[in-house]
Amino acid sequence: MTDTTGTQGPGGTPAVPASAVWLKGQLLEIASALRPGRRPEVVREWTDPVRWRDPTPVGHRFLFLLCVSTDDRPTPPDDALNAFTAAGWTVRGQRSGPDGESWATAGREDFEVQVYTGAGRGITTFTGWTPVIYAAEQQLSQPPFTRSTAPGILCDDCHGWGICQECGGRAYSGGSGGYGRCWCTGNNAGPGRCAECGGTGLLTAEEVARMQRQHGDGDTSRQTPPEDGHDSNTSAFLTVSRRPCRCGEFRCSWRNTLSRSGDHRLSHFHGTCPTCAAARTLRFTLPLH
Repeated sequence: MTDTTGTQGPGGTPAVPASAVWLKGQLLEIASALRPGRRPEVVREWTDPVRWRDPTPVGHRFLFLLCVSTDDRPTPPDDALNAFTAAGWTVRGQRSGPDGESWATAGREDFEVQVYTGAGRGITTFTGWTPVIYAAEQQLSQPPFTRSTAPGILCDDCHGWGICQECGGRAYSGGSGGYGRCWCTGNNAGPGRCAECGGTGLLTAEEVARMQRQHGDGDTSRQTPPEDGHDSNTSAFLTVSRRPCRCGEFRCSWRNTLSRSGDHRLSHFHGTCPTCAAARTLRFTLPLH
């Protein structure tokens, strides 16, 4: 599908292209087939802006987060992946954690979905995204990462591209003019690579650690008591995914563990803010039924 962001929606936001409408429909169809009779929840719809040198975005990636209710019984990870395979998607990667969590990626053409299943009877979520869609006049490739799809925090200098934005990754053009070498060739990053992140597109571990010290490291001794008022883990997740970080960022790849604690269940959500690196954690008490 070929789309551009040449038109805008209400409030100056990019208009939703046909590719994003198709992806949302696919996710809803697959989620409904996975749990017949259970309506999947569309938790969030948002865009990741893509920048090149200037603060003004040159394109956007469209993303959707769906939650599949698993409060009555666990959803085996293979069931979700089989549902994607039956719909014409290809499973591109799969891994599991020691406590029962699982992650997998499914792809179809330039579309990707991350399938996550929490531990115990934890939530099952689909996070799907389109390729980056540029304005009609832009001739750019797909960036390695955008904020919601990066395995870390985007580099402030290259915005996740991993290349020097003065020369566009071609060390003999751009920044120093004509055929001269760009300044990026003089550092240890290597010709054409971003000098700040060394070509990874992500902040260094040292910078992330500094930000975590600044914003809190998630020490469990400082956790607030579990919240109540929810009758299901799905309901708790809806609250979690709509609650922003202290920095205002709403994006977060939440992980979930569901266990029994006394006369109730305890749902534990945790993740890392992709903007300020703060460790986020929220806990909820749920009824045993």
